[in-house]
Parts: sequence; structure tokens; C-alpha cells
Amino acid sequence: MNGLDPLGGIVLPPKPRKCMEQHLNSIARAENSGAVQLWVDRTQSLIEGLEAAGAFNATTIEALYVHVDNVARDRLEALKA
Repeated sequence: MNGLDPLGGIVLPPKPRKCMEQHLNSIARAENSGAVQLWVDRTQSLIEGLEAAGAFNATTIEALYVHVDNVARDRLEALKA
């Protein structure tokens, strides 16, 4: 995860940004693969809620899903090392 911007350049308003950052940080600090999956599920649910509310366009929603997958993949790789 980019240490300077946990959202990798995805622009969000302050409140949803804070929630997403907290979830992404939890993925990045997860102690095992089960915890990674738990936080991925929670983060994807948050994104689904934002999508259902019509809060963001489809491009932003897709970028959020991809970013979550990338953060989770990076953490799982780090746990293997």
C-alpha cells in the first residue's frame, strides 16, 4: 500500500475517505490470511453500500474494488514471507 496515500490516488470526500482508509489499514495490518479476508469482506460491503447509495460513479467504485484487491494481495504476499 502506498504509504503516502492509502487510497492510491482515488479521490473521495472526507467521511467516506476516512472509512476506506481505516478499512484498508486494517487489511494492511492483518495478522493472518483469515483476518485479511474478514477485512476484505467488510471493505467490499462498505463499497457496495456506497454504490447502492449512488455516492460515486461506476469508475470510482471499480477503482475501489481493484485497490482493495491489490492491498489484500500485497498483505497476503507479505504474510508468506
